Amino acid sequence: MLIKKDASLLLIIDVQERLAPAMDNPREVINGCADLIGVAKRLEIPFIITEQYPKGLGRTMVDLRKEAGDDACYYEKLEFSCACNSGIYDEIKKCGKKQIILAGIETHICILQTALHLQELGYEVFVVANACSSRKPTQNIMALQRLMRNGVDVVTSEMVFFEWLEKAGSDVFKEISRRYIV
Repeated sequence: MLIKKDASLLLIIDVQERLAPAMDNPREVINGCADLIGVAKRLEIPFIITEQYPKGLGRTMVDLRKEAGDDACYYEKLEFSCACNSGIYDEIKKCGKKQIILAGIETHICILQTALHLQELGYEVFVVANACSSRKPTQNIMALQRLMRNGVDVVTSEMVFFEWLEKAGSDVFKEISRRYIV
């Protein structure tokens, strides 16, 4: 199935100051998540940003906070699955979208558990492989394989962007292409 702009909600999970630097290839994840937020904002796609125990792991990385803007909301959690946090899950339901695009860290913990829970709850779930990571590459690879075996679509940020855009030639396409598509 294709990702549809009007059916999408972007969920950025736990890309935080004391957690992100410990990931395998942290800059790719940080940049990928910031780009996803930027494109979602430009296309008026709702997004949610979560923080796992921010008192200990710090705030969301500054790159993402800048891209999200001053009016962005950050949802604190202790649960690994965002679907198990009532505040976050209520916000997901309130958005009324059936497709959930996931990115962030760690792939084998919070991304995996959130994806599988949301899928069980009837959502179409897409995990953005180049905007996710774990501390060890093996953990990341195994999580992506497990997600695929369980019917979760694993995609790239460019797949998401082009599916959201649907066609070339518009001013929005040109703007997003110049800024976010390499």
